[in-house]
Amino acid sequence: MKELLGKIADEQAAAAEFIQGPAAPQDIEALATALKIQMSATLPDDMRAYLSLSNGTDFNGLVLYGAFQSTDKPGPGGFWQGLIAANSEWREAGDHDTYVILGETGMDLLTVGLRGQSATSRDRMSGDQIESFPSVAAMLESYLLQHIHA
Repeated sequence: MKELLGKIADEQAAAAEFIQGPAAPQDIEALATALKIQMSATLPDDMRAYLSLSNGTDFNGLVLYGAFQSTDKPGPGGFWQGLIAANSEWREAGDHDTYVILGETGMDLLTVGLRGQSATSRDRMSGDQIESFPSVAAMLESYLLQHIHA
């Protein structure tokens, strides 16, 4: 995943776009605690690993949520798509309370079960399952790779 994020950073730098740095360890722990308290969910280890490399990604139509950002407290470059804030909005807008959304594209939601298992892409509109992945890392890497070549 580190190599894919490096390629994205290179493309963003070439386009003079802001590049998100890694989340601070205390922000990742605060996210894990907030996720447990507010959504009765577990932060997957693979998402922790992703956040230790990048505190959110917004690239070629792919958004992977960061650790702490919100519309009230955007991160560097104006990035506001923090995992808790984004999931709160998704839950208000529809029936998305049986999983956690880790990111999105124009067509898909990247989700995981409340216990941090069952990495699945879902249709953004219906919530229907599109594809299952063996791990969160495999799902994130698949989507990062697709969008590098988009």
